[in-house]
Amino acid sequence: MYNQLIYFIVVLLLFSTLPQTAKPPVAHWPDALYILALFGFFVFTCRRTFAKIRKADDEGASHSGLTRAYFRAETLLSIAAIGFLAVYLYGLNLGAYLDTLPGYTRYSTVSGIVGLAIYMLHLVVIWYFGQPVHETLSGTSSSRAHFIKGHVSFTTVILIPWLLISIAADLIDFLKAPAFLASDFAQLGLICIALFGFVLFGPWLIIRLWGCKPLPQDYVKNELQRFCDEHDFKTGGLLLWPLFGTEILTAGVVGILPRLRYILITSGLLRTLDLSELKAVIAHEMGHVRKKHLLLFVMLLILFVLLSLELGNTLKWLALSNKTIFDWSISTSGFAASTFSLFSALPIVLAMVFFLRFVFGYFLRNSERQADLYAMELVGDPAGLISSLQKIAYHSGRIEDLPSWHHYSIRQRVDFLVQASRNRDLIRRHNRKLYGSALAFAAIISALLFANWRANKAGLAKDLRTNVELRILEQAVAKNPSNVHYLSAYGALLCQKNRYSEAESVLRAALTEAPNDPSVLNNLAWLYATGPYSFRHPEEALKLARKAASLNPAPDILDTLAEAYFVNGRYADAVSTIDEAIAEGGDLHDYLLKQKAKFEKALTGDMRST
Repeated sequence: MYNQLIYFIVVLLLFSTLPQTAKPPVAHWPDALYILALFGFFVFTCRRTFAKIRKADDEGASHSGLTRAYFRAETLLSIAAIGFLAVYLYGLNLGAYLDTLPGYTRYSTVSGIVGLAIYMLHLVVIWYFGQPVHETLSGTSSSRAHFIKGHVSFTTVILIPWLLISIAADLIDFLKAPAFLASDFAQLGLICIALFGFVLFGPWLIIRLWGCKPLPQDYVKNELQRFCDEHDFKTGGLLLWPLFGTEILTAGVVGILPRLRYILITSGLLRTLDLSELKAVIAHEMGHVRKKHLLLFVMLLILFVLLSLELGNTLKWLALSNKTIFDWSISTSGFAASTFSLFSALPIVLAMVFFLRFVFGYFLRNSERQADLYAMELVGDPAGLISSLQKIAYHSGRIEDLPSWHHYSIRQRVDFLVQASRNRDLIRRHNRKLYGSALAFAAIISALLFANWRANKAGLAKDLRTNVELRILEQAVAKNPSNVHYLSAYGALLCQKNRYSEAESVLRAALTEAPNDPSVLNNLAWLYATGPYSFRHPEEALKLARKAASLNPAPDILDTLAEAYFVNGRYADAVSTIDEAIAEGGDLHDYLLKQKAKFEKALTGDMRST
């Protein structure tokens, strides 16, 4: 499941960064043929890969070696499917076809579902050809249809939080909700609500999607239920988990609320383990709940998302400050636009994969170990859990040493349980290690957030954004040198960058083209009112600002007029003018109040001096 989570996230990022450009319609048919040919090659590769494993089985290869080969093939083909998808999108213009689907370009939910559906088609091919090998290795006896259906229902459950967040975001856009709801803070709030809502109430839906049923009413179920009751562990039920086939050996727990918390056990595990071993497995699942692992995972994800949202804008403007990247971003060439989109997605993908694979994986592995230790303490000794792990390893294809980034290998788990049973101090040390690591992670994220906040407070993001906007306007002015709106905005940005000589030249040129444009008049008046001494012309500033205000008495223009009165020593006029600007309201309210305080202070001082 954890591998699929990473793959799904990468697919969603690929589709969310796809450029909205397309080749002419005449080029569509060749692209379609290439896409179909590539998909056919993928099908052939899957068939050939699993055929090789079956042949190795016929030739007497070791069971453990075949198991490793099967899981490695499944992983590599799942990753390869993402590569094929990227080629469809960025090399063969799949987006030109998808753009014709209703809502595809406007709603992220639609584009995400379409992208995931195409990727799931490739996964179905993998599962179709892999099922006979899986059946041989694990001893399952299910049809291909049942095997594929089990995989689909098992993996798609992890998409429910994304679906909730995406639908909410699209509804906000569709209903034209207040701008606040589109802010980073609101997005984080949506993510938190969706994640916690899924953790609290999702289990009710999960067990139905997975087709879970109550355990058979027999002696084993009664003893397991009694074991839970003895340790005051309330659940919504002990359920049979029909996972990919009847012989899969595993168990799990979903949910944290007592009545919406379920322990899941496969029938294969029920048949393989004795009662003491099953109790040890139940105790392990109880450990996940008692140690609050699910809440820990949610908090880790929220911290990472918060960091991504806060650093995202800064990193985006930093990247666009590079001339090559900027030229790609504004290029009308299909190849350049696709290249920019692909490379803009790459840092996000790499950051997400690194977080999930290494940081999140570290906490997953150590949470599993902590649950093992909890089970050992609850039962009294590690014998039941160790024997259950060894049986699972043996009957699942001799997987004692099968590597996993989200679990320690079974041999490692067994060895640590043996050590901890002899030296109970290891339990305390491991608990301290896990919780200390969580605190360290939170501290690192907090430090990065604080550093980003300080940098932005010092104007880093604003400065980077101004540089990018300058480049955009430079391109626009070069193509349309007589466009007054471009010239006016360009001159204003040059002022912000303290390039006053260039700003004056640009704004004077704009004023020649449009002597009655209020934006040009306003920007030039601001330069003459607030610029350095050599550019300061108070009387000219007042003349230009009056004319601009007479044409358009907007708050920002009235602010310039008030500033012009101020630099000319007419403080009472500055106060009355700024009051007009404040009365207009708008986003400048706090800034205008500061301006008023400055003018009133000057007026009070002037009155005292007279």
